[in-house]
Amino acid sequence: MNAIDRAIEEIYMIQEGSEDVEAYHRRHGIQSLGILTVCDKRSAMKEAESLLYDIYGKTVIEIGAGVGLLAIYMARVAKHVYAIEVDPAWSWAFTKELYRKKPANLTWIFGTAESVASWLRGDVAVIYTRSGQAAMEGIAKTMCPKIVWGPRVPSRDVA
Repeated sequence: MNAIDRAIEEIYMIQEGSEDVEAYHRRHGIQSLGILTVCDKRSAMKEAESLLYDIYGKTVIEIGAGVGLLAIYMARVAKHVYAIEVDPAWSWAFTKELYRKKPANLTWIFGTAESVASWLRGDVAVIYTRSGQAAMEGIAKTMCPKIVWGPRVPSRDVA
């Protein structure tokens, strides 16, 4: 098991039934299921390859970046990637990867998409999440003319 896998496993254990996590989500208006959609390097690479036509040479805004693995691989072909994540647990896990693999054209934003929507613009928004999809779609439309949904996202109405 590598470092990112261990970090993700630890986060799942910490979040399970945590009152602090639930209070944080309520306080910040986060609709989170606490489940990563892209959680390993192999699937991140495969998904980034499937997005090649949509992201090549473009400015990409990933909303709900999780641990940021997809963002790292998208940055290999995109002009610039802005990865937005509001849950500190996922940001903490991603920090371990940032030191080793963060490319210069990847900007990690810890906070809500709403907090940067007034000034951040891109060519395409990428959303690979199961949490708060309707809200994410609405804010993505204000930042990008095109939205690409992850293929494994079952429904846009999951709370």
